Amino acid sequence: MNESKSFTAYNVQAASVVGDDFSYVTIAVTWKGKKYLEKPTECEKTQVMWSHDGPFGVVGSKVGDFIGHYGEDSFYGQEGIFTHRHIAKLLTETFTGLKYNELEWHENPLEKVLASGKPRLKKAKWLPEKPVDLVHLYADNYVDVNNPTPIETDFFTAFRWHDNSNTKNPWRANWFMCSDKTAVKLKEMDFTCLTIEQRSIKDSPTYISINDYYTETKHTAIPASRF
Repeated sequence: MNESKSFTAYNVQAASVVGDDFSYVTIAVTWKGKKYLEKPTECEKTQVMWSHDGPFGVVGSKVGDFIGHYGEDSFYGQEGIFTHRHIAKLLTETFTGLKYNELEWHENPLEKVLASGKPRLKKAKWLPEKPVDLVHLYADNYVDVNNPTPIETDFFTAFRWHDNSNTKNPWRANWFMCSDKTAVKLKEMDFTCLTIEQRSIKDSPTYISINDYYTETKHTAIPASRF
């Protein structure tokens, strides 16, 4: 039996919760009628909408430097993160391996009606408190955790395929990551709603459960449900 190996780097994630503050907005990347996650290198725009729900069941209106996302399969399948255009421009000019795409916004049906079907008389509490100009920031250098190659960019997307023997559809987990030196510089920029943590990812050619995934990566969020 082959011994499992680990791939270690710094994982960069947008956060919808800061400390005990659950009042930040969240972007939905999948919803009823859209069950897939775009691969940013294969499309010009990423489809999104404002989410009325989040990984902890609470969503607010505050807007941080980075915006957390929510949706089925998004916590392990989504590539990159969402941020303001001026921040994406700064980061792509400062670091290598980064690109950003425009967003194609859809209207959440609950923006105008309540869950009961009655018209909404006030602005939803989960809509942003101010106008924003956001983009999808991602790394187009892909590193296979099972067979890593030398990394020459500051940012990269680490990925690992999982072969679910019960289906004919393997799925891929993605991590938006950076080098050690990049992590130091990024932390010095002191952005809000951004976590930068060293993470070791085990190589695994076989399927693992979602619960095992969150345990393995020490992820604190719960898997997203359909909405």
